[in-house]
Amino acid sequence: MAESDRKRLLERALALREATHSDFFGGRAAPDDADPALLKLIEDTSLRTKLLDARIAEGLQSPKGPQKIASIVRIYPDFDAPARNGVTRRGVKERALTPVPTTQRGLPTVDEMERLIARIREVEADVEHEMSAQLGERVERLKRSLGDLDGPELESTVRELSAALEEKRALASHIRFEAFKRVERDGDFAPRTFLRLLAR
Repeated sequence: MAESDRKRLLERALALREATHSDFFGGRAAPDDADPALLKLIEDTSLRTKLLDARIAEGLQSPKGPQKIASIVRIYPDFDAPARNGVTRRGVKERALTPVPTTQRGLPTVDEMERLIARIREVEADVEHEMSAQLGERVERLKRSLGDLDGPELESTVRELSAALEEKRALASHIRFEAFKRVERDGDFAPRTFLRLLAR
């Protein structure tokens, strides 16, 4: 198939309506590593076949017999969808010849994990700077106020200072948790989808 034809097919595929969680039937679900914008509903069986043959799409769900369920495909903009049933159009079992890339099995490459860990370290450094500064100022302020207080106010401030010092001791786990949250919210950083593989 000519490159121009493949590109036109891809444009048609990307224009399809997006599938939602409710479109999946019988306990099926979207792959963990899939971009929701690339999960599409498709009613045109001819187009579906062309997309699968051109390695633009992978079939995730299709009606069989009288079933009234949605036909769902996953789009691969780089034309690297898994071959249909592992067989090329020449009938050669492709997966027996070429290992399936780890990204097609929902696993990251070494480079992706290195980028993810480097980003976590970078964000952790920013979070540590912010949290340490804020907590340090709070502890110093409470310490300075102790000499001017008495009675219930003194007891309350001592409790607050004790809580702040305990929080300071547990700061490492707070930093890691906040760093993960920030990386997870970064929609422009694709390797964030592999955070599920790392313990916080």
